[in-house]
Amino acid sequence: MTVADPVSASANSDYTDNVYSGKQDHRAQVCAILEQENAIPRHLIETEVAWFYDVLGLDDMYFMLESPTAVAGHITSLYGAQLSSVGQDNLVNVTFQSRHESGAVFIHNSVPGVSKTDGLHFEQM
Repeated sequence: MTVADPVSASANSDYTDNVYSGKQDHRAQVCAILEQENAIPRHLIETEVAWFYDVLGLDDMYFMLESPTAVAGHITSLYGAQLSSVGQDNLVNVTFQSRHESGAVFIHNSVPGVSKTDGLHFEQM
């Protein structure tokens, strides 16, 4: 997986960063849920959660709106996707791009400027 460098917010932009004061408590709840589910090895939970909360570039509004259970499910899904791609001939390269000026995060597996009709068609499953 690839994480593209975020574009910093413009000083002239009307966009303001959301700040979620309960984010650390939310994060602790997510870790507790993941430990209970036992789908991710305990020694990897903090690393996976840290990547999701700190590196991916999601706006705090996401964490305000999503329950800890939902976020734990998203983290488990991403971890499962990483595991399922190991050792397969048909790897899916997922790219994460963050644009903070408008608060967007893009998660995709497409190559810019290339249209493909063959492949796994995950969107049709």
